[in-house]
Amino acid sequence: MTNKKIEINYSEYESVKHMEENDFQCVNSAEDNLKNAYAPYSKFKVSSLVQLDNGIKVLGTNQENMAYPSGLCAERVAIFSAKSQYPDNKVEQVFIVTEQGNETPFSPCGACRQVIMEYEMNQKSPIQIILKSGNSKIWKFNSMKDLLPFAFEAEEILKKD
Repeated sequence: MTNKKIEINYSEYESVKHMEENDFQCVNSAEDNLKNAYAPYSKFKVSSLVQLDNGIKVLGTNQENMAYPSGLCAERVAIFSAKSQYPDNKVEQVFIVTEQGNETPFSPCGACRQVIMEYEMNQKSPIQIILKSGNSKIWKFNSMKDLLPFAFEAEEILKKD
């Protein structure tokens, strides 16, 4: 048997005031968009902003449905919308904010992690993930690999097409 260790790297900001100007603006835009979340059942509003390599920013919010699990997370709403409208552009950053907060941010669910990871693998470049929950600290990851180190990879399957 061999014991192995995984190290995760990320940056932590005390507040948005300490972030780069573009990141600051994106977090604020995502927070302003929280009002568009449809979360009557969980009461847990989430907003996401996807920034593409052409500078375009696409917003999304979580959308719940009484026929659970027919709803969709904010991250997937934003990234699916971005890639539907701009299929040839790379995703550079995904900002995820919640209305409710902890001392540390909430992180995306497993399904959202896998979806973002697949786009990162397909575009062969990292996607930064920025998380903020209410008045929490802000966490910035340089790649989805830091949040999903053992992602499901179907590269061989994709190459067969």
